[in-house]
Amino acid sequence: MASVKRQPRRTCIGCRGEFDKAEVVRIVAGPEGAVIDYREKLPGRAAYVCPRKDCIAKALNKDNLSRALHLKVRPPQEEAFISVLSACIREKITSLLLMSGKAGKLVSGYSAVNDGLEKGRVVLVLYAGDISDGTREKIMLAYAGRPLRQITILSKDEMGRIVGRELVGVMGIEDKGLADAVWRESERLKGLINSSE
Repeated sequence: MASVKRQPRRTCIGCRGEFDKAEVVRIVAGPEGAVIDYREKLPGRAAYVCPRKDCIAKALNKDNLSRALHLKVRPPQEEAFISVLSACIREKITSLLLMSGKAGKLVSGYSAVNDGLEKGRVVLVLYAGDISDGTREKIMLAYAGRPLRQITILSKDEMGRIVGRELVGVMGIEDKGLADAVWRESERLKGLINSSE
C-alpha cells in the first residue's frame, strides 16, 4: 500500500499553533523589510503566519518577526500586509481558474454551468461578486438539498477575462483537484476578510 506523503509542519508566529505548511503564509526578510513569499520561491530564513487578521497582527510585532527570522527586520504595516496577501490569494485563484480552462475543466455562463450541474460534472460553482441575485438564486434553488460547493469571488469583468469574454457571472469547475485548490484559497481569503471583524 502506497504511503501518503506527510506535509511539513510549521508554527505560526502569531498564535503559536502548528499547521501543515500549505495552511500558513511564508514571510522572508527582503532588502526593504519583511515580505510575503506566497509562491515560496524566495531564498532565506522564513517565518510563517496563519492567513487571519488576529494572527497577522501578533506576527507583525517587531520583536516577534525579528526573533523568528533571526534578523533585525522592519515589519510591514498590518493593513498593507493584508492588502498584499489578499492580492496574492486572488492571483492564485485566477491562476487556478486559467489552469482549469486550459485543461478543459472550466465552464462559464448560466447555461453551460447549469448543463454541467445537471450532468453531475460541475463540482464547484463560482459566482461573480456583482452578479444579479436572480441568476444566483436560479442555481441555488435548482440544486438545493444537494451537496454543492459555491463561492462568490472576483467580478464579472475579472471572470470574463479568464475565459476571453466581456462579462461572466457564473463559472463551474469540473475537476475535483482543481476545485479543491480553488476552495482552499477562497477559504483563506474569507478568513482573512472575516476574522476579527
